[in-house]
Amino acid sequence: MSYSFPINHQSMIFDDTRNQIYADAIKTLVDQNSVVMDLGAGLGLHGLIAARAGARMVYLIEPEPVIHVAARLAEENGLSGNTECIQAKIESLELPQPVDLIISVFTGNFLLQEDLLPSLIHARDKHLALNGRMIPDQAKMFVQPISAEEFYKKNIDCWCERSQDFSFSFVRKHAANTIYQDDYKDLNYKALASPAEILHMDFMTATSTDCKTRTTMEIETDGICHGFLGWFDMRLGQHWLSTSPRAKKTHWRQVYLPIDPSLKVREGQQLTFCLQRPQFGEWTWSIETEGRSQRHSTFLSGLLQHSDLAKKSDTYKPALTEKGRLARHVLELFDGNTAAGLISKEISSSEDTHFKSEAEAKRFVTGLINRYG
Repeated sequence: MSYSFPINHQSMIFDDTRNQIYADAIKTLVDQNSVVMDLGAGLGLHGLIAARAGARMVYLIEPEPVIHVAARLAEENGLSGNTECIQAKIESLELPQPVDLIISVFTGNFLLQEDLLPSLIHARDKHLALNGRMIPDQAKMFVQPISAEEFYKKNIDCWCERSQDFSFSFVRKHAANTIYQDDYKDLNYKALASPAEILHMDFMTATSTDCKTRTTMEIETDGICHGFLGWFDMRLGQHWLSTSPRAKKTHWRQVYLPIDPSLKVREGQQLTFCLQRPQFGEWTWSIETEGRSQRHSTFLSGLLQHSDLAKKSDTYKPALTEKGRLARHVLELFDGNTAAGLISKEISSSEDTHFKSEAEAKRFVTGLINRYG
């Protein structure tokens, strides 16, 4: 299977705002006795910084093939002597010694997105030495109510317009329950209240990434509330890095959580914002003010049918499809003795095969090898 170089590595490698703060924190915490883990290393920049800072050993951990590029970079920069590049998921990783420092970039847009933090918690519990440190080690989430008429018309109101004399108003519900991710620094919006901190997470002690928070803010200026901007700050060493729309640009983006219908607010009005998200789950946000409430959820942004919902239930009784039964059969042939080509030929020539060619069967087998082999 070919490997395409992910373009996001470029945006992170050349994110000088982020990388300089990481570098300053790493240099402060690393000495000649340090054993360091660069978790989700990618091209290994932060691990290489730790190695160059004099760490005794740096483990660069990355599940994707890009780790081999990181190994080459370590060699070309004269750092292969105190680095080891390992292609593995953290959940299956075994190391010969605990680490004194875990460096990670497992914070997605709005902190919890991408669901990488549970893997960071696992790495901490299994591999971090007593009195070890983490970069980052804390993070905060913020929201701010805004008026953004132009953006709202473009993304929410637009669905009430007709096209070729067809109505698309049904789609508005899905659009209004979607979280929009972008760089909103240049968004033409008006802040209606000061930013409110809604969650403070300590990565050194957190045991879950469930989010259930409620905060009340006071409207500071009259206007129409079209939703909320959201972002996070995180602590790297002694420095806090912000991803807010007012801070220096990084590769992280802010999020916009719409409300529909929009809400007319006035100075001095109390507005309560609630945000919930179970680990690996859907986002739900709601507002309450003066006896009125609205609730939104990314669950409603999807196009799920009843059959799809049934499969998410604990009482659902799954059965293998034809393709599932075939996958089970192929996995049984992964005995360490049978060549992949022979497996592909066997399943493509069987009487009940649904593959149109041996090449198609080979792609199926290769996919299973890459995932389970």
